Amino acid sequence: MTVHALAGLALLNLVLFASGAALLWAVRGYDSWIDAGRLAGLSYLTGVAGVGSTWTLLLVASVPFSLAIVLGVPVAVTVVAALVGRRLGRRLPVLGSIGGGPGVLAGALAIAAAGLLLEAAFRSARLAGLYSWDAWAFWVPKAKAIYFFGGLDEQFFTTLPGSSYPPLVPVLDAAAFHVMGSPDVVTLHVQYWFLGVGFVWALAGLLSERVPVWMLWPFVLLALVAPRIGRRLHVPEADLLLDYFFVISAVLVCFWLLDREPWQLAGASILLCGLVLTKREGLLLGAALLLSAVLASGGQLRVTWRPLAFMAAVPVAVAVPWRIWYVAQGVGGEGPAGGGLNPTENVERLWPSLRLAIETLVDTGYWSAIPLLTVGALAVGALARARVPVVFFAALIVFVTLSGGWITWAIPELEITDEFDANPIVRFMGAAALASVAAMPLLLAAAWSAATERGSQ
Repeated sequence: MTVHALAGLALLNLVLFASGAALLWAVRGYDSWIDAGRLAGLSYLTGVAGVGSTWTLLLVASVPFSLAIVLGVPVAVTVVAALVGRRLGRRLPVLGSIGGGPGVLAGALAIAAAGLLLEAAFRSARLAGLYSWDAWAFWVPKAKAIYFFGGLDEQFFTTLPGSSYPPLVPVLDAAAFHVMGSPDVVTLHVQYWFLGVGFVWALAGLLSERVPVWMLWPFVLLALVAPRIGRRLHVPEADLLLDYFFVISAVLVCFWLLDREPWQLAGASILLCGLVLTKREGLLLGAALLLSAVLASGGQLRVTWRPLAFMAAVPVAVAVPWRIWYVAQGVGGEGPAGGGLNPTENVERLWPSLRLAIETLVDTGYWSAIPLLTVGALAVGALARARVPVVFFAALIVFVTLSGGWITWAIPELEITDEFDANPIVRFMGAAALASVAAMPLLLAAAWSAATERGSQ
């Protein structure tokens, strides 16, 4: 049964990858098979977001969730994307070459080191128990309900904790149960390991286009050994998946601000659809990303606002059906009861709430050296006059931190503490920590390039 469950998960993630690869081929194309391999992680996360969003919308529309839907949707997405790609004139990639030199050796050693860390995480995931409170209290029970009942049971989904949370994660778990043949909550942890591997691959693959190998991989490895990240790659909760969608979307938007390649915003928009259907905080993080892009646009805002608005409109539209469903079922809204917009209310909580968010972000017990190194990278990038990435990522981290403080301040029921059972601040600030991992190599690479150019003159 265990072998069958693992094989089923492998099949599920293969079809998710295939659908994402087809979507990416349709909006971008591939220069070579080497190029396609480099972007395989991005393809996988694109497939998770695109197919997961489609599954979720079908579920909200009362389409029975069955094995046929689990496998049929990604196949349909793959076929449609392939047809669109052919219509747009995309060509099959050529063989390509990985080149040579010391960079290849450094890359191989770094990938081997990452492989060792991920292999250790797999062994933890392989036999992990369902110990996380959020996982056994509502994420996995919701998935079991979808698996057994084939849909959203109104009574069940409206009485569990987190009843207004979007259902993409339970839908993904239910899909895993279908391909495994049973609600195997132990092997389910391996699915989240797959997501972690996809994120590492996506981040490294995207950044490798602009960052030297020797500068890139130390930061990727740092993320894998950070206590709050590396030790939770296999936990069946929504927090890290939310961060994965957010960070890769942010990298694509930053690249678009530099390159103006349409596919970058198209890819970000698909990932943002997954973001807003993963957790209710996804809308807040999406707003932070959009505001950061607006600030980084500077004098080009007259040119950038329309594409950015379109990028944001798609995930907002995708988020609406779920909101209609839970409001129709009498579930309370996602925001605080008072709206959280009156600064004269609970004034005594304003600074303590913001301080808690800042202290959580700079806590090395959660994020290792990531926050401190980020400050240095931002300073180096500013000295190198890398305006766009500096402004974008600095604003992104600031907006996420302000959002974390706002959550604590606006909900008086939350204690001003980083204890997991009293305040979600640690979970939320993970988005800023992982965004910092993406920002550091980009900023340092920009500074290195500027210094190299000055030295050659």
